[in-house]
Amino acid sequence: MGRHKRTFTPRVRTTRPLGVPLSPNKAPAVPLAAPVLKDGKWYIEAPLSSRLHQKSALGKTDSEGGCSLTNEEVLFCHWHRHVPLPSEDWFADAIRHDPDLVARSVAFDVSRSGGELVVPVANIPAKRGFEPPSTTWALRWNREQIFTKEEPVAHVRWAWTTDDVDWTELEQWTRNVTSKGMLAELFVIDEELEVTMYRLSFAEIQGDQPTWDSLDATEQNNLAELWASRIPREDGWFIPSVGAWPWASLGIEHHSGQHLRAEEGQWLEAKLSGLDVGEHLRLYDDLMHRGVVLRPGFKYGTQWRIYDSAVGEAHAPWLLLPVENAPQTWYAACLSVRLAEGVHKAWICASNDRSGWSYLQVQRWLPGR
Repeated sequence: MGRHKRTFTPRVRTTRPLGVPLSPNKAPAVPLAAPVLKDGKWYIEAPLSSRLHQKSALGKTDSEGGCSLTNEEVLFCHWHRHVPLPSEDWFADAIRHDPDLVARSVAFDVSRSGGELVVPVANIPAKRGFEPPSTTWALRWNREQIFTKEEPVAHVRWAWTTDDVDWTELEQWTRNVTSKGMLAELFVIDEELEVTMYRLSFAEIQGDQPTWDSLDATEQNNLAELWASRIPREDGWFIPSVGAWPWASLGIEHHSGQHLRAEEGQWLEAKLSGLDVGEHLRLYDDLMHRGVVLRPGFKYGTQWRIYDSAVGEAHAPWLLLPVENAPQTWYAACLSVRLAEGVHKAWICASNDRSGWSYLQVQRWLPGR
């Protein structure tokens, strides 16, 4: 069978050539001066410095009216502001000493192309008092903001798809950023030098289903009687001849009875016995106390799919993995997020510290949306 005839034109992927402007604007009649090295930074003199800084939030100004550019800003100005590179071999020399410039230049270009004002933290004056974490690469202002007078809306960091994910550090960074009332954003660069943008936040997982503490004594006694009639099966139990199972959040109805998974039965046994649920059921216990329904996430490559209402009334809004089973690289993490969003669910990584359980949500986003 032959291929179907395409009815669309694939988008053109930029290669970001050096020496060729990407800007549709006409180049100035008099060529602009190239940046010069000054105190370890690439320096632009006035009046060009004023235009770059005041209109585009580029560079860090000094008392002489000039501004210093980071390496990624040098490339951005070259592509979009008709500013020549310092030399023909500047880029090759730069990445010998700063190999991450490859990723940062692409991330900076993509984020700026949507009109957002992404400013490297190296350019933020200390007097503004933002004090970003060391892993924050840049701060972002919305396109309609005046960056010299208004607060940024987001902290930004970047990663290659091949980089390992430190979920503990990422959770701490996200908590630090969001505690300041800002968004936590991550730009992931793949091996084709394409950028996918993500937002990190903490999901408020809560459902409207009964919890153990909301069941009255009659319902709990009924569960105890039914549980006593259980029959072991492979990695779980079957409770036969259930006329009216009193708690729909636990188990599934099948074969004219109720099937409970191993974790469900172990947790129910602990509750009925008044015992501690044990370390391996801590996460399950926390979620069950939130009034949600937990179903296996096998079809979606996760531990659970989580419903905030009765199964059958609506789709599960969350897919969850505990941190010990979470993807180890950004390549794998991005695949998990893409799969979740492809079925209209949010992807969650659950972790626990002294303050309790945290549910870190990773979701894709696009500037202006």
